[in-house]
Amino acid sequence: MGDEHTVEIRLGVYATEETAARLASACGRLLEARGHRYRLSVVGAGELASGDDGVPLGEFHADLVEQWRLTHPGADPGTRAVHEIRVALSSAPAGTEELRAELARVICPEPGHRSPCEVPWASYATGPAG
Repeated sequence: MGDEHTVEIRLGVYATEETAARLASACGRLLEARGHRYRLSVVGAGELASGDDGVPLGEFHADLVEQWRLTHPGADPGTRAVHEIRVALSSAPAGTEELRAELARVICPEPGHRSPCEVPWASYATGPAG
């Protein structure tokens, strides 16, 4: 899709590489079921966040790492790291925010729950609808 997309939904996660890949696959299935044209990628902590600010994702999503540490005191994070699932859409669909929320529910099916999420996450959109 290159530069022709008009919106990109990004889901930051603090997870193992395998979990990030599994979540990305689940996001792809949701998008296919909705009939969206998209390009999906998973990038790591060394990649840059949105825009030209030059902030590595590891810094941009540092709160996810801290959230995990606070909810798992003394636990070893193992191979967890910051990843970002990026969904580039060929056009900004009506309801982009609703789609962003649906994709976030792939990671956390019940956003209003009181306990910590198994996978700390954050989401945002870039482009005209973001």
